[in-house]
Amino acid sequence: PSQLYEKCRDVVFKCRNISNRYPFSGGDREPECGHPNLELRCDDFTNTTKIEIVGIKYKVLDIHHESRILIIAREDFINNGSYRPQIPIQDSILNSELFVPGPRNTNLTLLYDCQSSSSLRIFPCNSSNNNNVSITTDNIRGDGCSANARVPVLQSCWGRFRNKTLDLEEALETRFEVQWEEDMEACWKCNASGGGCGFNDSNYQTVCYCPSRFESSSDPNECHQSHLPPSSAYTKKQQ
Repeated sequence: PSQLYEKCRDVVFKCRNISNRYPFSGGDREPECGHPNLELRCDDFTNTTKIEIVGIKYKVLDIHHESRILIIAREDFINNGSYRPQIPIQDSILNSELFVPGPRNTNLTLLYDCQSSSSLRIFPCNSSNNNNVSITTDNIRGDGCSANARVPVLQSCWGRFRNKTLDLEEALETRFEVQWEEDMEACWKCNASGGGCGFNDSNYQTVCYCPSRFESSSDPNECHQSHLPPSSAYTKKQQ
């Protein structure tokens, strides 16, 4: 519909340094304009962009559209610290079908109230629901732990953490990268044909909204003009 074309093609999500269109919705962008799991929210109080992924809230620090990279940080670690994350303690987006970890991450495993033979460091938890948390880079589930979680951090942060120039809180409060799996080729084709990209919840695919003077073509991701003006040769013949 032409109304959705205008909303999805022209309306931009804006919040401080974040500005984006498809495949994101949120803000002034209608739900039909983006993937339902890529809805952004602007916190009016802090003027920061937020996103929720599999029940965990993240602060969006940057978006690299061409490489489909989101740079995010866990909001509960920012607000409460790794010693008091939201309950229940969950993995960071690794159970999401839409996202894969970015190429510059290192995955840590946090083991609460237990440790393994591969634990690198252990930290006491003060004023929290847990006594201590130990850190390992192995993908393990420690026996007898009160909780455990896998959390990616940037490799640069991990190097500073190992060299003890960055503490655990600082390492987990910084950023890490995730890459969204949504195929952008269909949207590029739609934009090139003059359409506006949206998302169809029924078949989970990109949809191309066309303006009023256009109509959908045999390719669902393209628009074409429905009424072309007469050619110059035809005009001269009529004269």
